[in-house]
Amino acid sequence: MPMIHNFVIENISDISEVIHTSYSRDRHGKIHKGGLSPDNQAHLDDDFISYIQDSLQWLETGNPSTGERTSGLNYYGITVIEDKQVLQRLHHIMHAWIDLFSSAPDPIILRGNYCIVGGENKGYYEKLVYTKTDLITKLKKLAMMAKHADEHGKCIVHFGI
Repeated sequence: MPMIHNFVIENISDISEVIHTSYSRDRHGKIHKGGLSPDNQAHLDDDFISYIQDSLQWLETGNPSTGERTSGLNYYGITVIEDKQVLQRLHHIMHAWIDLFSSAPDPIILRGNYCIVGGENKGYYEKLVYTKTDLITKLKKLAMMAKHADEHGKCIVHFGI
């Protein structure tokens, strides 16, 4: 199964420590729930989330499973982004990445994780290759969702890998 980070718009009143039981994952790593429309969800692959991880640490978030407040995304679990200012910050962060990648050539090639070859002391950086329009479309979707959640008193729920 691909490693996908899923984002959905939810009602704040529906958030609980067992929210994950309302959703299921398909063989492609995407989540499903009755009534969940394509407009209310976004999906980003794990390598890309790792690439922008530092900027996501600027978000004050919550973990519904533990009730703890933290920063950034819960990599393996669920994260809730609900404060108006934090939703606005997520919107701005996504637009900053959109502006940056709009200047990139197509395809967009990013440096990924460092990989060690066998038992040798040699390695290489993975190349992450994205179609420019596809990546920007996904980022615009998440930015739009953050704005919608802010304007309608909702939240964004992130499901880690």
